[in-house]
Amino acid sequence: MVTLSLAARRRIVASSALTLGGRAMICPIRRLLPTAAAAAAALCFAACGTAQAVIHPPLTSLGYVPLPRETGPGPLIDQLILDQRVNRLYVAHTSNGALDVVDLMQGKTVASVGGLAGIRAVALTPNPDEVYTSDGGDGTVGVVDLKAMRVVKLIPAGAAPDAIAYDPLHDVVVVALPAAHRLAFVDRSLRRVVGAVSLPGTPELMAVDAGTGQVFTAINDRDQIAVVDDSSQQVTTVLRGCAIKAPTGLAYDSDQNRLFVADHLVMSVIDVLLDRCLGSVDIGSGTDQVALNPHTHHLLAANAGSRNISVIDSVSLKPVGVAGTGPRAGSLAVDPSTDRVYVALPLSGSIAILHDP
Repeated sequence: MVTLSLAARRRIVASSALTLGGRAMICPIRRLLPTAAAAAAALCFAACGTAQAVIHPPLTSLGYVPLPRETGPGPLIDQLILDQRVNRLYVAHTSNGALDVVDLMQGKTVASVGGLAGIRAVALTPNPDEVYTSDGGDGTVGVVDLKAMRVVKLIPAGAAPDAIAYDPLHDVVVVALPAAHRLAFVDRSLRRVVGAVSLPGTPELMAVDAGTGQVFTAINDRDQIAVVDDSSQQVTTVLRGCAIKAPTGLAYDSDQNRLFVADHLVMSVIDVLLDRCLGSVDIGSGTDQVALNPHTHHLLAANAGSRNISVIDSVSLKPVGVAGTGPRAGSLAVDPSTDRVYVALPLSGSIAILHDP
């Protein structure tokens, strides 16, 4: 009988993407008991060694889109967001202090709006010609006119705004202020901060339930998810299911009432109605942005540390496989209408285009 240490089992999961004849082959292994893990590993690698057992990669490469040349001290790209209404990808190009605009039909960058110091993320609004940005460099929320391609207002929000999201039910923009342990609320019609809520710890990324106006906020240093009601501007409950550790990226599936939480080397799945853990699936390290493709029922996690994307079936909660990306590739966005996945590659100054599957 073969006995594997915990470290060895983790190496098997991390190295489960093999190569044969120039094609990536994925042998996903879920968390198993030690003896079962050894048996599963042996069967997996035996299967990967035969042509009959070839498993297609979970994502296939379609090319790259160059971004504007770096003007800052070093390449840094933060969050991505895609607007299907206008077939555009918005890129928070932090090191350039700019919002890069990629036309997905043309497959090229068509504009770069500067004057957004330390931009970290972008929020869409009902108006496809207007987005809001969180600008960590000067403590503002930027309002960008996408017809004129210029910043029309910088709203003082507090120290180092980070994650940002839009709540369509209450028509407010929600911005995370990690240093202050708060969320701030920006009224779109007034274009100013109209309220704030204190959080139990340091906020990371957020996910919004458009039907209820609830904002799920990852509290990284408290190993929990704070659920905020925008109407009352209060924390209504705290989710601790799955014993999550240092949560970062979030994705919410309103059809299944499931919250997907990227925490330490796993993707935890919580039933938000019952605050019940539905399971955890191994993913890579350094995970930041997470996105759900409702068309394929795939959940994708950008793992900057392990330089890959983990793909998970969001219904069965089983791993589909991994696809290689590159250093610091922690941001992604998904277009369910085309099943295309867009990944930021800061060191090459480009956006990788992948297809799911």
